[in-house]
Amino acid sequence: MKRYIYYIATFAAALFAVSCSEMMNDAREVDVVEKIEVAYKVDINSFTAADGNEVAAPEEWYDQIKVTFNNFAEGIETVVGVDKQGVAKVELIPGIYNIMVSTDTKPEYLHRKYIINGLAQNVPLTEDITTIGKDNVVKVNPSMDSPLCFRELFYAGSEGWYFRDQFYEVYNNGDEVVYLDHFCLAHLVPEYPTTALPEWPAEDGVGKYAYAVTLWQIQGDGDDYPLAPGESIVFAQEAANHIEISGGTSVVNSITDIDFECWTGNQQRINPDIPDVPYVFYSGYIVTMMWLTSVDGSALALYQPRQNLEFGSDYWQEGVTTSAQVGSSGQQYARIPIADIYDAVECIPTPNDMDMKRIPGFLDSGAASVNGYYNGKSVMRKIDSYREDGTPIFQDTNNSTADFEVSDTPTIRRYGVKRPAWGGKVTE
Repeated sequence: MKRYIYYIATFAAALFAVSCSEMMNDAREVDVVEKIEVAYKVDINSFTAADGNEVAAPEEWYDQIKVTFNNFAEGIETVVGVDKQGVAKVELIPGIYNIMVSTDTKPEYLHRKYIINGLAQNVPLTEDITTIGKDNVVKVNPSMDSPLCFRELFYAGSEGWYFRDQFYEVYNNGDEVVYLDHFCLAHLVPEYPTTALPEWPAEDGVGKYAYAVTLWQIQGDGDDYPLAPGESIVFAQEAANHIEISGGTSVVNSITDIDFECWTGNQQRINPDIPDVPYVFYSGYIVTMMWLTSVDGSALALYQPRQNLEFGSDYWQEGVTTSAQVGSSGQQYARIPIADIYDAVECIPTPNDMDMKRIPGFLDSGAASVNGYYNGKSVMRKIDSYREDGTPIFQDTNNSTADFEVSDTPTIRRYGVKRPAWGGKVTE
């Protein structure tokens, strides 16, 4: 018996030695991936400053810039700075990259802070590129730091395919009162996450507009809806006790915390105590009996057209306030000037779906995700600091990848955020 065991052990050892030898030979035969040298220039476009004049970016702004090269297929991220000419130089393995421009701080000009963001998406880098030309430049449009921001977004729905508990919270992150009259919640195009991004007419220009499939608006006389620093409002699909309605799969009881409800046609579901936000624009077919954004994640913006809008009115004119996609059937979408957008957030199905980004990088150079759908999770902003009254100031760098984190329990007005006195009430 001992001799039998000895023979088996000897045979196994021989097999192991042969296997290891073959593995070593295979390893020597594997091609070594040669890195390429890449240079990319950051070009900060001239911008309209707080005094109304168009100016060039101060040279010192370039000292704060970092450029991130993301190869999502390989899971590799490389971060470098830029030289005095705004050029980032790096060695990379060949592949498809998202090239993101950002800063850790908000540079100032004339006592106003600006956000510096840019994105070149799905760029094939397969060979050395060391000479700067039109194909290796990321153009950046500085945007003034906005007081309003999306604080928490619950879009993914809850277990049991329950989606009526969606809500979006908007927060005053600044230091002055903002009047919300005329503000729109814009659902941007494409409506659902996709890599098939639309192309817009050349006359629209590059980076001048965002495009929406739907707009809901807070309508007032200009001073009906003040929002003080540290206060927030909440838009919801339905103001209800969703814990009870869903049979316990949802964790949201929004029956008393919602300020604006977005039902438009189903009288059996409308909460009469909460004011409705009307549709003022939609493109194509829309289900008017319910309000719903994609549980995979939508791109949303806060838009201020400075007047009350009306669905179907003369305000919506082709080539002026609406635009059709190139090669489309002529379906019109709301054309929103970038200067009228206070905040925009991109949400995608998973963190690996950055190739589905829909909006310009200077509005949001990253994207937030709960990594799935119908999982009862939300995305919420990280806290940067606190005011003297204890209300938080949230991180807002126009990079949702960095600014947001996932919450397992969606919560309205967490961290001591306040509600305006008029919240949930119709202004008389």
